Amino acid sequence: MNGADHIAVLEAVENIAQGADRRRWDMVRSAFAGRVVLDYGIPELLTPAEIVERWRPFLSAFDRTEHLVHDSKITFLGPDRALVLSSFTATHQIANAPGGDLWVLTGRYEHEVLRTDSCWNVTRMRMIPGESIGNAGLPELARDRAGQHAAEPPSYRVEQARFTVDGVPVVGLLHLPLASAVRERLPGVVVLGSWTTVKEQMASLYAQRLASAGFAALTFDSRGFGESGGAPRGQESPSRKVEDIRAAVGELATHPLVDPDRLGLVGVCASSGYVGAEAAGDPRIRSVVMIAPWLHDAELVEAVYGGREVYGGRGVAALTAAGHAAEAGFEREGIVEYVPGASATDARAAMFSLDPAFLDYYLNVKRGGIPQWGNRFAVLSWPEWLGFDALDSAPSLRAPTLIVHSERGAIPDGARRYAAATPEKPELVWTSGTQFDFYDDPQTIDRAIEPSVAHLRRTLNARQAQSAIR
Repeated sequence: MNGADHIAVLEAVENIAQGADRRRWDMVRSAFAGRVVLDYGIPELLTPAEIVERWRPFLSAFDRTEHLVHDSKITFLGPDRALVLSSFTATHQIANAPGGDLWVLTGRYEHEVLRTDSCWNVTRMRMIPGESIGNAGLPELARDRAGQHAAEPPSYRVEQARFTVDGVPVVGLLHLPLASAVRERLPGVVVLGSWTTVKEQMASLYAQRLASAGFAALTFDSRGFGESGGAPRGQESPSRKVEDIRAAVGELATHPLVDPDRLGLVGVCASSGYVGAEAAGDPRIRSVVMIAPWLHDAELVEAVYGGREVYGGRGVAALTAAGHAAEAGFEREGIVEYVPGASATDARAAMFSLDPAFLDYYLNVKRGGIPQWGNRFAVLSWPEWLGFDALDSAPSLRAPTLIVHSERGAIPDGARRYAAATPEKPELVWTSGTQFDFYDDPQTIDRAIEPSVAHLRRTLNARQAQSAIR
């Protein structure tokens, strides 16, 4: 990358610290992208306005703050994505405070910075605390000054998870019950979201609830997505994702808090097909949950995509041909052709509808349209995605399975046909809600998680956690 990009990336990181110290909240807001993963131990998805709303009264309650960001190292992970690793020294002062005027915290920052609209913005800010020096009671005093009450702690905790698949780094989050609720080694579940998505979208919402209910719930970014490595970026490859799931199961099984004999899989939407394929061939999997599953075969693919007019052709044949051409271009020149992941104007998009409201989950930055997802789809994905037969695993699936769906969800006929083809008949729970309601609507998720927790407890012989599901 050129020198201007280096300067712009560092400026975005440093403007957050300098803006906060100067109480220049416009500077802070402009350094962030439209939705940010703010991780001070528990990752949260927040808008820049929400971050400033939280920081402004708290930091302004100190007489002085100074956040020094130093020894920054930039790694460009592509033309539009950079990772900045830095050390920091944060000094906080309240004059004449009981116990001392100063509190100094040192540690490390990880910033993910993306090029958005020709500038660089921070999309992820992770703080790893180090040494605390001085009066550690100053933050509480500042909150009292600001009239802020300490936030209600969540009923789960989060650990970073990092492993490799064929030498490629994979990044995940392990959601765990609070330490006070852990009495024995935990049943573990790997939780996956819809196609093209990253761990911060619907998968995290289900993992949080499962951890609160007593499970170790691992979410991760598949290779080519989110924080994980791998190329091509944004390739929806069912075979590659099944390999990633298998590696994630292995990672979960080795965690000291997890019982390797009590492992399950939870898939939302398209990942249900990947979960079924993995569970059918992996004896370690003792339980499966499919939520609003998208389970297609050639017949259902034709029903969904057959009428689309695109690339000068029509339907599955046109999309497949475009995918093969894109794949050949990538092999020849190393350039990946992208289209939007979701669009109401571009018929080439992976998910296309003329009704923007229908795609609001993916187009709205306050829902699933987060910068970490990126809203792009590698065209070379089409042949494998369209040719994937999610129903093919059904005759080999013997792990106890629960399917939660709605007649208003996507291709409910696929769920019925999958259930009919399994030798050990799944439990089918039909509830209400659209497909996208299962992604982020609290009431719909509650209706899905209740039977899911009951099924996983029964099939994995799990005790009920002391903390509530929600």
